[in-house]
Amino acid sequence: MEDTIFNPDFIDGSEGATNEVPSPKKKKHRSAGYRTGDLVLNKQDILEHVEFLMVPGQLPIPVVKRVDSFGLPAQALLFSKVINKATKDLMVVFYECDINFARVLHNPKRYVEPLKKFTCVVGPDFSQKIGMNEFVCYYNNWWNKALTAFYQSQGVFMIPNVTWSDPASYAYAFMGLPKHSVIAINCTGIKGNHAAMYLWRKGYEEALRVLEPILIIRYGDKMPGEREDISVYYENINLKNLRNGRKRISC
Repeated sequence: MEDTIFNPDFIDGSEGATNEVPSPKKKKHRSAGYRTGDLVLNKQDILEHVEFLMVPGQLPIPVVKRVDSFGLPAQALLFSKVINKATKDLMVVFYECDINFARVLHNPKRYVEPLKKFTCVVGPDFSQKIGMNEFVCYYNNWWNKALTAFYQSQGVFMIPNVTWSDPASYAYAFMGLPKHSVIAINCTGIKGNHAAMYLWRKGYEEALRVLEPILIIRYGDKMPGEREDISVYYENINLKNLRNGRKRISC
């Protein structure tokens, strides 16, 4: 406890007469541990609003609701570019570096109202890359679904984002996602890499076989052999900027 300074002028009610300048109040800072605990609770709370699929031998899988066909907006723009803007008639996507939207995972409830203002939002896309640790791929896939399901429960128009890594991920990647729904699939960063294109194609075929979508929102270039008859394509803004000579931030 700090020592109390005796001020004799306080006794006769003239405490304001002192010429001593009061010390400025120090701003209280939350400890790192408190902040971490707060962020964990922010994530824990949202799971109360999420339905889970119980699978023997696996952790419960978040369930994402089916989306019927609707009037699509003309543009799909990155979360980090539009979340603080007033523009409404567009689709928000998370097809960018994870660090650009990690705040959504840290504090999901904070972004309910900001996301509601847009026509629709494609579910988060935390990375699942070939060569990544298997647990990290599973964890990212799980939270992609959990956040999508949470925002659906809060009235945000969310489109299921279908993601996978290698064939081993099929065991969990498509669980909890709706059949006969509008879905979204991204192909950013794979064109020109034959191995990546092959694995994307295998995952794409498995996703269509399991989910039987009625419409696919595709972000990025058309890929050989995909179902163009049920696909709507949106331009990869990062790639467009690169072609125009603008700097692209690598992930």
